[in-house]
Amino acid sequence: MVPAPLSNDGASLELDVVVADWQRLWRENGLVGDVEHAQHADSKGHYHWMIRLRGEEKDVIALWLTLRQRTVHFEVQIMPAPEENFETLYRYLLVKNADLRDLHVAIGPESGIYLVAQIPVGDVTLERLDEIVGATVHYVDEIFPTAMSMGLGALYRRRRRNPTQ
Repeated sequence: MVPAPLSNDGASLELDVVVADWQRLWRENGLVGDVEHAQHADSKGHYHWMIRLRGEEKDVIALWLTLRQRTVHFEVQIMPAPEENFETLYRYLLVKNADLRDLHVAIGPESGIYLVAQIPVGDVTLERLDEIVGATVHYVDEIFPTAMSMGLGALYRRRRRNPTQ
């Protein structure tokens, strides 16, 4: 397979700068953990970043950014493949999907439940990245406990955090 060339040769460097600038702004508040970036394209010609975020319901949220030929794909796993209550869970997710802004729920690799988005490369600014990351954390924290209770109820018990923490 011949990788498709990026439509903008400097797109990887430009996205790296936006992600680094965003990380500097948010590192102080404790929301952002590490940001990793693969310096070389994969076999498809795509570049990857992984941003570790801290959630309230899900401790670590790993947001993947993939620079494709003309778009940046955002992806985060909400939960692994459900083992029970499939119909109830999928109905909940489809209803929830209608209320989501910027991202949408999808079934991903190995039947896991994901939040995904895709935007044109030129639209990835500091402000736009901030919107996507903020929506990601909000939606994961909103969907995760209910989805886990429905789809992996035998394994999952929701932690109740002390509001003073």
